Amino acid sequence: MGTVNVLEACKKAESRPILLEASSREVYGEPLYLPVNEAHPKRPKSVYGLTKLCAERACLSYSDRSGLDRSVNHVIMRFSNVYGSERDLPERVIPKFMDKALRGEDITLYGGEQILDFTFIDDTVSGIVKLAFRCLEGDGSIFGEDFHFVTGRGVSVSELANMIVGLVGSRSKIIHGVANSFEVRKFVGDLTKSHKILGYEPKVSLEHGLRILRDRTVPAIIAR
Repeated sequence: MGTVNVLEACKKAESRPILLEASSREVYGEPLYLPVNEAHPKRPKSVYGLTKLCAERACLSYSDRSGLDRSVNHVIMRFSNVYGSERDLPERVIPKFMDKALRGEDITLYGGEQILDFTFIDDTVSGIVKLAFRCLEGDGSIFGEDFHFVTGRGVSVSELANMIVGLVGSRSKIIHGVANSFEVRKFVGDLTKSHKILGYEPKVSLEHGLRILRDRTVPAIIAR
C-alpha cells in the first residue's frame, strides 16, 4: 500500500514530517444518521471506501498510540464529492453532467434520488491550508485527529442534474436508470469539529460553484 510506504519514509526522516492523509466520506458507507460526524461507525460499501479506511488504519498503527519507537504524526482529512476543477476526472458526477450538458447530450441518472454533499474545491483547499498552519504552529493536540471538509448541505443527484442543465441553457434530456447497488444513497457531513477547531467555513454555494465550473469548463472543451 502506498500509504504504508509514505509512513515508513516519515518514520525514518530526521525532520519528523507531519502526514496529512486525504481520505473520503466513502469510509462511512451507508450512514446510520445525518449529518455524519467523525465518530460515525466506519462501514465502507465500496472497494474505494475500503482502501481509504485501510489507509486510515495504517496511519493509526504508526501513531503515538501504537507503541512504536518512532511514531508518525498524522491528521486524517475526509472529503466529500469535491468539484470545481476543469482538470477533474471526466467520469465523476459533476464533470460528466457539465460536459454532457454543454454538448447537449442526454444525461443518464443511475437512480437520481441519492443525496450527497458537494464541496467546491476552493473551500476544500482552504480547509487543508488551515489545518497545515495549525500543524506548523506546533499544535500537537490535533495529531491523530480526523476532520471533515464538507458543506453540511445535501442535494439530490436529480436536482444537481437539473441545476446544471438550467445553468448552461442546455437541451439535454435527463434519463432515469436503475441505481447502482454499490453507491451510498445519502451523505451529508457534519463540519462542527473542523469549524470549531480549525475555523473551517465553506463559502461557495453549489449554485455559485457550478457557475465557476461552467466558466472554467467551456474553454477546456473548446481547446480539445
